[in-house]
Order: sequence, then structure tokens, then C-alpha cells
Amino acid sequence: MSSAPFDLLREKREELGLQQPALASQSDRQTMLKGAAIGTGLIGLLLGLTGLAVLRGLFVEAEIDRLARAEAEEQQLQGKFTASAQGLRTLEQSNTALVNGLIGTRSSSALMRDLQQRVPQGIQLTDALQQNDQQQMLLKGLANDPEAFVRINALQLVLERSPLVDADKGVTLIKAARDRTATNNNRVSPAVEFELRFAFREPIPAAAEKVVLEDLGAEGLSRRLDLLQKEGLLP
Repeated sequence: MSSAPFDLLREKREELGLQQPALASQSDRQTMLKGAAIGTGLIGLLLGLTGLAVLRGLFVEAEIDRLARAEAEEQQLQGKFTASAQGLRTLEQSNTALVNGLIGTRSSSALMRDLQQRVPQGIQLTDALQQNDQQQMLLKGLANDPEAFVRINALQLVLERSPLVDADKGVTLIKAARDRTATNNNRVSPAVEFELRFAFREPIPAAAEKVVLEDLGAEGLSRRLDLLQKEGLLP
């Protein structure tokens, strides 16, 4: 005949309100399981947060790299644009200088045609020299009597009305004198030798310059201006 183990502390535990050893062991085991579950959950949460932080860091790093590449590409494009703009400005400046030089070029055919139309009767031109970097003209000639000096004065006045002459600066008489050493068997007064100087006018707009050249018969230069106008190079 068997009997349950004798527990000497049973009454004491009952007096103190303590659980039986078997019940206490079961309760402790449940508490440990709950604690383990909570700890595991916290560890999992921490690992999850750590993973999110790592992914976020990788995303931010990738975004920084993308922005850096975009900035580098933008700087490269900006450099190309600046170089292209500078090249365009240089080309425009070269074209403008070329056009201005062409417009400012004195057409010999236009000048000769203009002088031919303006020289009064009794005046003979003997020389025409461009001076001061082709900005001035020195005319030499002979004026015959009667009224040789009047003829010279008339030439001054008509030259001032020329579309090629700077009217503000006028036409200056440099010399006017008779050559007394010239042989004259008929005892007629010798011709008056004279020199006149005038400045060419400043360049005018291309369209107006073209009209002047056409009126004076400078067809070659007029055709060149036509070509520049068709190419859109005239100011």
C-alpha cells in the first residue's frame, strides 16, 4: 500500500498563501515563455527597423549618386552651351565686321561715276589719291578760264552734295594757283592748278548704301550687298 509523499512545508505554504511547487513551476514556465515571446518579438522588431534603416540608407545613397550624375551632366551641357554661344557670338562679330568692312569700302566705280557727273565744264581732274587710311580723298586738277576760280568754287559746292562726301566736314581747297612757268604762245592765261581734299561720309545702313551704289552704277558692290541681305547678314 502506497501513500503520497509527506510534505512538511505544505501547511506553512498554505499559511503564507504560496502555491504548491508544481503549480509554481508551471506558472514560472508560462512567465518565461511569455517573456521569451516578447523578447523574440522585440528582437524581430529591432531587426525589421534595422533592415528598413539599411534600405533607407541604400535608397538615399542611390538618390545622391543619381543627383550627382545629373548635376555633372547639367554642368557638361552648360559648358557645351556656353561654348556654342561663344562660338555663335564670335561668328556674328566676324560677320558684322565683314559686312561693315564691305559697306565701308569705297567703290572706285561709284566714286569715278560720281565725279564724272559732278565735275563742271572747264575743269580737268589730273589725279585722285585716297589718304588717311582711305577715309579722305585728295583731288588734283586744272581749271581753265574764263573764271577758273569760279569753276573751282563750283566744284567744291557740288562735291559737298555728293552722297559719298561728309558734308559736315566740307571740301577744303588746299591749293589754287596759275603756273606762270607754263609756255603760252597765244598769251592766254595758263590754267589754274588746284587741289581739293574731302572726307568720305560714315557708313550708312546697308539698304540705303545699296540704293546709293545702284544710283552711281556700282553694280558689283550692289550685288554683293544683295547676297548678304539674302543671307540675313546685313545689320
